Amino acid sequence: MSPTEKPTKDKPEYHLFSDSYRYHGNYNQPTKVKVTRYNHEKIELEEIDSRSSDFRPLVKEGYVNWIQVTGLEDGDMISGMITGFGLHPIDCKAVLTPCHAAKIDAHGDRLIMVMRACFIGKSNKVTSEHIAIISKDNLVVTFREKESPDIFSNIGVSLENDTMNIRSSGRTMLLAFILNSIFSITIYSAVKVEEMLEKLDDLLLDTKENRINAGLKIQQCRHANLIIQKNSIPLHSEFRNIAESPVVTSDPVMVLIFDELYNQLDFIVLTSKNSREMLASMRDMYAASNDIRTNFIIKRLTIVSTLFIPITFLVGLWGMNFRLMPELEWKYGYPAALLTIVLTVYFTWRFMKRNHWF
Repeated sequence: MSPTEKPTKDKPEYHLFSDSYRYHGNYNQPTKVKVTRYNHEKIELEEIDSRSSDFRPLVKEGYVNWIQVTGLEDGDMISGMITGFGLHPIDCKAVLTPCHAAKIDAHGDRLIMVMRACFIGKSNKVTSEHIAIISKDNLVVTFREKESPDIFSNIGVSLENDTMNIRSSGRTMLLAFILNSIFSITIYSAVKVEEMLEKLDDLLLDTKENRINAGLKIQQCRHANLIIQKNSIPLHSEFRNIAESPVVTSDPVMVLIFDELYNQLDFIVLTSKNSREMLASMRDMYAASNDIRTNFIIKRLTIVSTLFIPITFLVGLWGMNFRLMPELEWKYGYPAALLTIVLTVYFTWRFMKRNHWF
């Protein structure tokens, strides 16, 4: 069953403390559970019946146990899993509430991370997905709202190839690879938005381009950048909680790796801030270009009106119903009137051209 979006509201009761929680997000993706166990010798993969009530037997000693949960529709099962692994029921609230603020809590061996990954689609529309990670002892559990896109597929390849000795480095290295996958897709989205803004520079300077089209593209980029900023800036401020925790600082290699992850977050934040500044200047440029375009049109209309002012005077003069008008009885009166009109327009145009009015 493919996930379909459904509109929801961020209701106050979603944030109330409770003994049980349910999913309040935008996707009705059925809950699926997959387990990956590995050590330096082998890798085990297992699909699990999500209707199971006890997930503790899934965690085996001597392995790093990675449980992937996709689809948060079954709130009771997920709550049972979290509390069954010895975590607090309040952690269920963070996992099942997609509008939850980004946070990273590291207390002793217990670790919980809540964040949103940003994706950019084929139509250059940026969307975000709620992702939660809980970890304890040799266990890592990731929760996602939907299966597609599979941002963790590269981790399976890394486990097969034992990249950076991941299979011998414990759960902290797995956490680093998971975070790297999330940050990488967000970096790609932030860079694509920046590239879209750079292309808009030429679009705004092109007077023949459709102004409405340019305005819509600016609004699209603004909305995309707001999503990235909203999800990256709070996570950036929270990331030090894990980077300075004993889980990381006890191993110099992990300190180096998490410093690199922090640099990736820095890049996302700086890129989104740069895009925000570009958007501000582009909005001003868009408004200015519209004013210039309007003034250009008014100038053209004014020139045309000026050319017709003497013609209007002559036609009004000759249109008076006076009896003693010599032009009325003159056989060349009509050609002379047309010639006078043409010469008047010509000399008026020459006068304006000579004085650089256009």
